[in-house]
Amino acid sequence: MDSGEGHMRMVQGPVVEAADPWDPESRTAELNRPGEPVPPLDEPDTDDPIVPPRDAGLPGWFDRWRGVLRRCAPGLLPIGLIAALPMHFFVGRVDDTVVAAPALSDLLGGFGLLLLPLMWLAYFAVSALPLVLALAGTVAVAVAEAASGARPGPRRVWRLVANRLRPLWLWFAAFSLLTQALPLLLTADRLGAAVAVPLAIGLGALSTAVLTFIGVLGCVVLIEREHGRRRAQHLCSRARLGGLAAAALGVTVLPRLTDAAWGGLAGGMASTAVAVATVLLWAIAALVTYAQARRADSRVTSESLFAELSAPEPE
Repeated sequence: MDSGEGHMRMVQGPVVEAADPWDPESRTAELNRPGEPVPPLDEPDTDDPIVPPRDAGLPGWFDRWRGVLRRCAPGLLPIGLIAALPMHFFVGRVDDTVVAAPALSDLLGGFGLLLLPLMWLAYFAVSALPLVLALAGTVAVAVAEAASGARPGPRRVWRLVANRLRPLWLWFAAFSLLTQALPLLLTADRLGAAVAVPLAIGLGALSTAVLTFIGVLGCVVLIEREHGRRRAQHLCSRARLGGLAAAALGVTVLPRLTDAAWGGLAGGMASTAVAVATVLLWAIAALVTYAQARRADSRVTSESLFAELSAPEPE
């Protein structure tokens, strides 16, 4: 056989020259020696402070959630205090605007009734604000702390998420319209007392499902930026949503139970405190669930998440 460039020399087995990594036309590759173990392509991130290891299950998820809460609780306290303001003073019931309609009519004549839809839209927008503040602040604090080992200051938190607050608010306001308008349209007075309990359970389940989904969606909007609903749907299919769903159920149920148990002004204050606490816990659960879903797709670390979060806005 004639010798040439493509000739393979046999020395007790095939010997193949290593490929040139800078030559895109190279058609040779390095082979492992017989008996050598094949190196793993993707090592699990067992020590990452946010991202659970691949196939870690609920214990691994809960360990990351608890770690974020323990490390970042002091940094989340100011965010909770800011979110408490719209939670308590500005977020009321939609049917309160219906009660206000006669007063508007007396003050402004028939034109006052035209303001009623604007009042509803303002309500839906403001009711989404605590979720926006809690999730954006939690993502910025937790991701920056995990990447650098130190809690970020208020200015750094603001710079990380300021440009993404508007699209995040628009998404959350749209879903707030769904979850807040249905209780106004579907009431026991209209449908009958017999459906009161099933209706309450159904609306609570809907609110929990929406909060579960928008938790992942919000992280997509904040970190990945150009992606949206379809990306969130894909990540939800890759994640184990049990922990996030439990946190969303707490946001739906616990403030109402607190208000019903206490009543009056004290009940309102206690309900606000419980609502802010459960929303912050939900935001941590959303971040850890999002990181777990990203880890199921490919290798991801807290540092890579921080790099995406701090990247400049695409033009």
